[in-house]
Amino acid sequence: MSLKRILKLMAAFLAGQGVSIVTQLLIPPLFLARYANGMESYGEWLVLTAAVSYLGTLNYGIQNYTTNQMAIHYNRGELDEAKIVQASALRLILILIAFLCAAGSGVLLMPISSWMGLRHIDNSAASLTLFLMLLQFVVGMLFAVLADSYMVVGQAHRGNLWINAQRLFAVLVLAGFVWRRASFPTLAVTQLGSMMLFTLLTLVDVRVTAPVLLPSLRYGSTRQMIASLRPSAHFGLLSISAFLVWQGPLLVMAKLLGPASVAVFAMSRAVFSMSRQLLAVSSYSIGQDITHLIGQRNWPQLRRLYELSEKVVLFLIPTLTLGTLLICPLLFTVWLHHRSVYEPITCMLMAAVSSVIGIKEHKWQFQWSSNEHESLARFSSIAYAIMLAASALLMGRFGTCAFLYCWLVTELVLVVYVIYLNHKLFPSDMQLSVAPIFRLLVVLLIAFALAAWPVWQDANWPLAEVVAVVVIFSAILAGLSYFVFGVDEVRAVVERKLRRRLRTAE
Repeated sequence: MSLKRILKLMAAFLAGQGVSIVTQLLIPPLFLARYANGMESYGEWLVLTAAVSYLGTLNYGIQNYTTNQMAIHYNRGELDEAKIVQASALRLILILIAFLCAAGSGVLLMPISSWMGLRHIDNSAASLTLFLMLLQFVVGMLFAVLADSYMVVGQAHRGNLWINAQRLFAVLVLAGFVWRRASFPTLAVTQLGSMMLFTLLTLVDVRVTAPVLLPSLRYGSTRQMIASLRPSAHFGLLSISAFLVWQGPLLVMAKLLGPASVAVFAMSRAVFSMSRQLLAVSSYSIGQDITHLIGQRNWPQLRRLYELSEKVVLFLIPTLTLGTLLICPLLFTVWLHHRSVYEPITCMLMAAVSSVIGIKEHKWQFQWSSNEHESLARFSSIAYAIMLAASALLMGRFGTCAFLYCWLVTELVLVVYVIYLNHKLFPSDMQLSVAPIFRLLVVLLIAFALAAWPVWQDANWPLAEVVAVVVIFSAILAGLSYFVFGVDEVRAVVERKLRRRLRTAE
């Protein structure tokens, strides 16, 4: 494994999480401040965005399978095979684009507004907005293929920087038009234009910096297209799973509880999503090295990467999750100027779910980056479908907490299953220890028990007291976690590699 490569990708991911935080901090309060019925208007924008997000499954599978398989071939010196995989995938994507452009125009004739229970946007505007979002997705398919291909030559950070630049540009333009109270179709046009611009810029950069990655249809083969359908479809199932857990609940809530409930839930979820970005960075930044080590069949180094990265992730989970939980009243006050949005039981459940997702994302990355994802895809899509169906039956009576309880149980089941799959990924003589996971569960149970009283009380505390409690609690928890999970070993490895690099530079 390469520390330099991991650190570069981590820096790119951190920049990406910064863009996500800007989006989550900037857009919701602008909607609330600038639009009449701001809470419901923002909820309706989220519902329309969620409605088109499911189309990501059509490209996500092809894109991820292709990138991983190209990297595996490239690291084995099989350049021709890598080009065949890329060209065949591009043919599939162009077929999908043609189909979507033809079929997607039917959206303009559908009663979208009434179907989704929208109250503040008429049907023609809702249909046009959805169609423009569809076109944005179509262009984004090509952009994603170009940006992700940098991983093949060990420059995944460069592709991520292009993705970050596009997202930041799109967010800033969107914020400007939200400030002007632009119509939803106008907002959608800004996002489409941004995607078209950065697709062209990325294509130019690939041609200059990594011409070996330039796609060419002439290498494609029908046989490879057919062979890639099954693994791509399973990556698509993982994308469906993401839709069921992130966008699906918003659509169900909009129908059962109204757009205001959607907005409150989404903003509460956004707080914990922001705090989990560091966990995501720690997990995702090793993806490139996982793929390269799988390609090289270097199992000892892969196991070492698994163990060291696990120590970092488990160290971060308690500190970030509980710290976020305790600081929620401050965030809602400063960010939204609506402290009343803070609901202790909702945030407590969100924190529990976020902790479990942090564990799952680390384990998930090893299946994802090795193209050993088929069993996980089938299991997770079924699990999330059951979760959404069960919560839909309960939400009308018990509100958003019904969904959160179902979500927590589902994530716990998935953690157990993905750990089982991780064990199957490695050779039989390389068994992985689950002891760190049990230590984490003990730490979390103690931490949540100690945090319960301030969680219910700090809604009425002065903000200075909230900050003081967060700092003290987080510092104690960080110190405890550092020793419980053996992070000192990671520090020693990083220091040793940095010293070696400095000596080489001299």
